[in-house]
Amino acid sequence: MKFRMQWSLMDVFANLIALSPAIGGLLLYNRLPDVLASHFSFNNTADGYMSKNGSILMMVLLGLVPLLLRLSRYMDPNRVNFEKFAKAYEVTRVGTSLIIAIAGWGMLLYNLNYRLQMTAIIYGVLGLLLLVLGNYMTQVQPNFTFGIRTPWTLSNPEVWRKTHRFGGPMMMLGGASGLVAAWVDGVAGTVIFLTGLGISVVAPILYSFLLHRKLNQ
Repeated sequence: MKFRMQWSLMDVFANLIALSPAIGGLLLYNRLPDVLASHFSFNNTADGYMSKNGSILMMVLLGLVPLLLRLSRYMDPNRVNFEKFAKAYEVTRVGTSLIIAIAGWGMLLYNLNYRLQMTAIIYGVLGLLLLVLGNYMTQVQPNFTFGIRTPWTLSNPEVWRKTHRFGGPMMMLGGASGLVAAWVDGVAGTVIFLTGLGISVVAPILYSFLLHRKLNQ
């Protein structure tokens, strides 16, 4: 497949943000412990660990996600449609970069004995991103990479359009649950976030199925 990628300052910006924890990990290498806390429980205590080298390697791989998102756009059979929702796609890429950066820097700072509320930070950032993306869902045109891709939306442009119009508010509901969960401690916060997120994911899928069946009766 032949394609030509056009790079911009936004590409450099997104990739540098996502790679910044890996760069920070290398610069702070001698100050970090040999084993890093990498996963946190409901009450913000570490319950998963990785070696220092393994953690930095993980940050490097996560830092490449914006690049992979960029490549996926050009590999999509419906890539011409991306021009119709370019802003929504770029917001997603930058938002993903910010989440990767915040999570990575949070982990680094935690292991440097800055006791951050990691779960609250992640819920809040994810919630904010979902709220923003929900506003752009109506712009997304049919493709195989981005959006609410079910067998029913991909097979019918009308189902795609209506499902994304419905899915936008649902995504914002998931985002609102993340912002609420960021202020609730323990298991309750996780339940709030996962419940809102679950509804925002399942409802559009079910809607696309029911709409497709209605239109094909």
